[in-house]
Amino acid sequence: MKKLILKTALITISAVVIACLTVFSLWLVGSPQTMATSCEKTGNYSFAVTCAGLRYKYTKDVYDLARCVDNAILSGKDNLICEHGEKLLNDEKLDDVCKTKDGAIPENTAGVPFGYKAYICGHIAVAEYRLGDIEKAVKTALTGGENSFPKLVIEVTSKGDKTSANAVLSALDTLEQTEETKALSQILKNI
Repeated sequence: MKKLILKTALITISAVVIACLTVFSLWLVGSPQTMATSCEKTGNYSFAVTCAGLRYKYTKDVYDLARCVDNAILSGKDNLICEHGEKLLNDEKLDDVCKTKDGAIPENTAGVPFGYKAYICGHIAVAEYRLGDIEKAVKTALTGGENSFPKLVIEVTSKGDKTSANAVLSALDTLEQTEETKALSQILKNI
């Protein structure tokens, strides 16, 4: 009798697990954007990137790709940031996304809005640097302009990486010399 009860319980549990997995799979495949939203609300940004990435594969909409980048940044996973960020930077509709998202990004210390492009370029540059490619990081930061450099400067400074500091310093010298770029250059010179 105990074996029959145990067997019935295991079959019931197995059926419930299979049903849950089926519903989860159908939800993910059928509506990845709602799954991404659920993951974002719970702070599971790594899985939100996966869901938003699936949505992007379906739609090829640049705003879905931007959502991937935003979630990748929030996840802190350098590989995801680079993978999706580089796709977004190469998308011809990036300027449309930037116009839509500008204003949602905080200002720098001088009160100048960073802008979405500077925001993502700064994060991508830092991720590229942490993955060991300072040349690519500097190029990405230059793409975003002056406001893309603070995060990279902080990262390079925190590591005390003099070689990388010189590469970033050279890039800063090519930009217009504002108070911000001068301050960043001074920080790098002090390493």
